[in-house]
Amino acid sequence: MYLEKLITRSEPRIVDQRSEPRHGAVIDQATITFRGERIAVPVVDISSRGTRVVSGILPRIGETISVQFDDCSRIQAFVRWVKDGQLGLNFGHEIILEA
Repeated sequence: MYLEKLITRSEPRIVDQRSEPRHGAVIDQATITFRGERIAVPVVDISSRGTRVVSGILPRIGETISVQFDDCSRIQAFVRWVKDGQLGLNFGHEIILEA
Protein backbone atom coordinates (compact mmCIF):
# COMPACT_ATOMS: atom_id res chain seq x y z
CA MET A 1 0.00 0.00 0.00
CA TYR A 2 1.27 3.51 -0.85
CA LEU A 3 0.86 4.97 2.69
CA GLU A 4 2.89 2.20 4.24
CA LYS A 5 5.77 2.99 1.89
CA LEU A 6 5.71 6.60 3.05
CA ILE A 7 6.15 5.69 6.72
CA THR A 8 8.17 2.47 6.63
CA ARG A 9 11.54 2.80 8.34
CA SER A 10 14.61 0.86 7.30
CA GLU A 11 15.74 0.73 10.95
CA PRO A 12 13.86 1.26 14.22
CA ARG A 13 14.40 4.47 16.15
CA ILE A 14 17.13 4.17 18.75
CA VAL A 15 16.31 7.32 20.74
CA ASP A 16 13.01 8.93 21.71
CA GLN A 17 12.77 12.10 19.61
CA ARG A 18 9.68 13.43 21.39
CA SER A 19 9.90 16.95 22.73
CA GLU A 20 7.63 16.18 25.70
CA PRO A 21 6.12 13.19 27.51
CA ARG A 22 2.94 11.46 26.33
CA HIS A 23 0.19 10.75 28.83
CA GLY A 24 -1.90 7.59 28.61
CA ALA A 25 -5.21 7.03 30.39
CA VAL A 26 -5.88 10.78 30.67
CA ILE A 27 -8.57 10.77 27.99
CA ASP A 28 -10.33 7.61 26.85
CA GLN A 29 -12.08 8.79 23.70
CA ALA A 30 -12.34 11.61 21.17
CA THR A 31 -14.49 12.41 18.18
CA ILE A 32 -12.63 13.15 14.97
CA THR A 33 -14.11 14.72 11.87
CA PHE A 34 -12.56 13.21 8.76
CA ARG A 35 -13.75 14.37 5.33
CA GLY A 36 -17.09 15.45 6.82
CA GLU A 37 -17.72 12.26 8.81
CA ARG A 38 -17.71 12.28 12.63
CA ILE A 39 -16.04 9.18 14.11
CA ALA A 40 -15.60 8.19 17.77
CA VAL A 41 -12.06 6.90 18.35
CA PRO A 42 -10.14 5.54 21.35
CA VAL A 43 -7.27 7.77 22.52
CA VAL A 44 -3.99 5.91 23.17
CA ASP A 45 -2.04 8.88 24.51
CA ILE A 46 -1.98 12.67 24.45
CA SER A 47 0.43 15.56 24.94
CA SER A 48 -0.01 19.31 24.75
CA ARG A 49 0.94 19.19 21.06
CA GLY A 50 -0.77 16.07 19.76
CA THR A 51 -2.45 12.74 20.27
CA ARG A 52 -2.38 9.14 19.09
CA VAL A 53 -5.74 7.55 18.31
CA VAL A 54 -6.96 4.19 17.03
CA SER A 55 -8.86 4.32 13.74
CA GLY A 56 -9.19 2.42 10.50
CA ILE A 57 -9.33 5.57 8.35
CA LEU A 58 -6.57 6.20 5.82
CA PRO A 59 -5.89 9.94 5.64
CA ARG A 60 -3.01 11.52 3.75
CA ILE A 61 0.04 12.65 5.72
CA GLY A 62 -0.49 16.37 6.44
CA GLU A 63 -4.26 16.17 5.99
CA THR A 64 -6.33 18.25 8.43
CA ILE A 65 -8.63 16.42 10.84
CA SER A 66 -10.58 18.07 13.64
CA VAL A 67 -10.47 16.47 17.09
CA GLN A 68 -12.94 17.01 19.91
CA PHE A 69 -12.51 15.72 23.45
CA ASP A 70 -15.44 15.65 25.91
CA ASP A 71 -16.23 19.10 27.34
CA CYS A 72 -13.65 20.79 25.06
CA SER A 73 -13.73 22.88 21.92
CA ARG A 74 -12.81 21.30 18.61
CA ILE A 75 -9.11 21.38 17.74
CA GLN A 76 -7.61 21.37 14.25
CA ALA A 77 -4.95 18.68 13.89
CA PHE A 78 -2.66 17.49 11.14
CA VAL A 79 -1.89 13.86 10.36
CA ARG A 80 1.77 13.16 11.16
CA TRP A 81 1.76 9.40 10.64
CA VAL A 82 -0.50 6.41 9.97
CA LYS A 83 0.48 2.89 11.00
CA ASP A 84 -1.22 -0.34 12.10
CA GLY A 85 -4.67 1.20 12.58
CA GLN A 86 -3.36 4.17 14.54
CA LEU A 87 -2.91 7.85 13.69
CA GLY A 88 -0.46 10.38 15.07
CA LEU A 89 -2.09 13.82 15.08
CA ASN A 90 -0.31 17.11 15.68
CA PHE A 91 -2.54 19.88 17.07
CA GLY A 92 -2.68 23.22 15.24
CA HIS A 93 -1.97 24.93 18.57
CA GLU A 94 -0.70 23.80 21.95
CA ILE A 95 -3.29 22.76 24.54
CA ILE A 96 -3.12 22.73 28.33
CA LEU A 97 -3.46 19.33 29.98
CA GLU A 98 -4.85 19.33 33.49
CA ALA A 99 -4.47 16.36 35.80
